[in-house]
Amino acid sequence: VEAAAESSEELMDEYLNNGELSNDQIRAGIRARTLACEIQPMLCGSAFKNKGVQRMLDAVIEFLPAPNDVEAIKGILDDKAETVGERKASDDEPFAALAFKIMNDKFVGTLTFIRV
Repeated sequence: VEAAAESSEELMDEYLNNGELSNDQIRAGIRARTLACEIQPMLCGSAFKNKGVQRMLDAVIEFLPAPNDVEAIKGILDDKAETVGERKASDDEPFAALAFKIMNDKFVGTLTFIRV
């Protein structure tokens, strides 16, 4: 609660005067400090046993920046000239992805894992 209260003067005053914050105020404070790279929320769970997965997904939506909240992504275009390209989070931009793993499967063939 104190970490959330430290995100703004209003929340700190509310916390010091009343001794508590509402759930919405706590969420807003955690989001503000996460977006400012001051804190990193930590969550525990197990995808194998499906424990904590929904809470983690909810936390991603609630605390992490939306694609339109961040700057444009820069990368090297595949044109053999190593041209630096930039993509904004917009439907009008051309498709771009990062291939981070290539795997051969005896049943399917070559699989490429990408991050869009």
